Amino acid sequence: LMQGSQIVNSYTLVWWEANQFGWSFALYEVLYAALGIFQATFTVVMGLAIDMMSTFASKNLHNDGTRAVMYATMSFFDTTPMGRVQSVFGKDVDSKFPFYNSPVLLVSNVVGSVIIISILEPFFLIAVFVIAFGYQYFASFYRASAREVKRLDAMLRSLLYSHFSESLTGLPTIRSYGEIPQFIRDNKFYIDLENRALFLTVTNQRHFRSWLAVRLDALGAFLVFFIAMFSVTGVGGINAAQIGLVLTYATSLTQLLGRMTRQSAELENYMNSVERIAHYSHRGYIDQEAPHEIPHRKPPPEWPHRGAIQFKDVSMSYRSGLPSVLHGVDLSINPGEKIGIVGRTGAGKSSLTLCLLRIVEFSGLIKIDDVNISEIGLKDLRTKIAIIPQDPILFSGTVRSTLDPFSIYDDADLWDALRRSFLVEEDRYSSDSTTDVDDNNGRITLDTIIEPEGTNLSLGQRSLLSLARALVKDSRVVMLDEATASVDLETDKRIQDTIRSEFQDRTLLCIAHRLRTIIGYDRILVMDAGRVAEFDSPHNLFQRDGSIFRSLCNRSNISILDIDNSRAS
Repeated sequence: LMQGSQIVNSYTLVWWEANQFGWSFALYEVLYAALGIFQATFTVVMGLAIDMMSTFASKNLHNDGTRAVMYATMSFFDTTPMGRVQSVFGKDVDSKFPFYNSPVLLVSNVVGSVIIISILEPFFLIAVFVIAFGYQYFASFYRASAREVKRLDAMLRSLLYSHFSESLTGLPTIRSYGEIPQFIRDNKFYIDLENRALFLTVTNQRHFRSWLAVRLDALGAFLVFFIAMFSVTGVGGINAAQIGLVLTYATSLTQLLGRMTRQSAELENYMNSVERIAHYSHRGYIDQEAPHEIPHRKPPPEWPHRGAIQFKDVSMSYRSGLPSVLHGVDLSINPGEKIGIVGRTGAGKSSLTLCLLRIVEFSGLIKIDDVNISEIGLKDLRTKIAIIPQDPILFSGTVRSTLDPFSIYDDADLWDALRRSFLVEEDRYSSDSTTDVDDNNGRITLDTIIEPEGTNLSLGQRSLLSLARALVKDSRVVMLDEATASVDLETDKRIQDTIRSEFQDRTLLCIAHRLRTIIGYDRILVMDAGRVAEFDSPHNLFQRDGSIFRSLCNRSNISILDIDNSRAS
């Protein structure tokens, strides 16, 4: 409609000059003005429509890609460098692309110009058909190099982002081993590598575009020459006004064709970004976790009410093609039992917890209170299990939002959890007080700010805060994944005291490197090469000649008397 009104508006001048319909001068003015208003209106409507559709498509691509990554299985993150993901969502989601509507407008203008010139001068089609091959040849030559250089730039940028992200993540280790100079050299190398591709991209966009522009302008000049020759020689039988209209459109057509050729090549370069994020948003490209909620398979609200756990012939590998890390695990844990899980590195201790949370899918059967966890939603499962990880993960916010991110509990419950985890003193808490205490002395309150990853707290405070989070949750099943492996003895003692006093009737699974923290538990599970090697009480395992548990105790100078005293306490 926009282009049609523009064509009719331009041709009105020819009718007006020849007084084609015998109308008055004023009537031609009204017609010309009305067509101009229509053209302006349709141009605005088309621009708004293109912007709305482009923004809608961009948001859908971004949202679908983000959703696919957020619900991806762990194997995706094991095999995909973090820098690649950051590059896609940080760089490829470009602000230019949603507003890159010029090619659509250019195509519309080119089509309209070709139509009106062809109507007035049919021989124009012969010239434009021949010259179109020249446009296509030079454009394809430019696009091939520009596309590959842009793709190379995106790939090398991902390497730089990956190295930078890994350096920030492992900064304490890098400093401890004195490897900062080596990582600085590596970072400079990746920056230089990325700059090579970036310089090529910039050079291609500027200088090579000039090379392309010269050749396209030459072809455009030939096109205008042929049209002028056809018009002057009278081949088409058109009058002077029509010749002027044809030459006007032909001159603008050469500019439009050059711009359309260059911008179509640039659009193809931008499509590299769309291609990368479309891979993430495309269904089936990234393996997804199981459904988080299955309405017709929701467990009872009070589940689990006892905390009995059963493993039956459980096997697991981290992804297809890799060897299994668990082999036919069979064990039964009674409600309220305290189970210590030990074993050498790679024995499969943490793999058990990954199966229990279904972070990695498994074969076999795991039941909690007679409910098959493979048949319920992940949200229904994971919200019912409390975990105290080895390295607590804290998001930025406050202590209140860390303990209760969904605002389910009142302040009295949160203060009680802080007190029971020894994060606040007894005298700072009262059962009828829900107000915060000013943090003037560096003490923790519900409004204490938590910086990203809890960097303003010590490792011991982060572990105790993770323990308080488990106390607030009040789950029947609690898992400690090597929670005391890297904390001081005082924090370790506080955690163990809280575990003994607060989790008496809870089923507890504890993975620990310090044997003394678990020798007082009800039973010890010894894992070896992904199999259950031993599973009995600490006393019975120690008295068994040649047992793995006894050899571990001997290396830690733990005697049968220590085990009995720990059980008694």
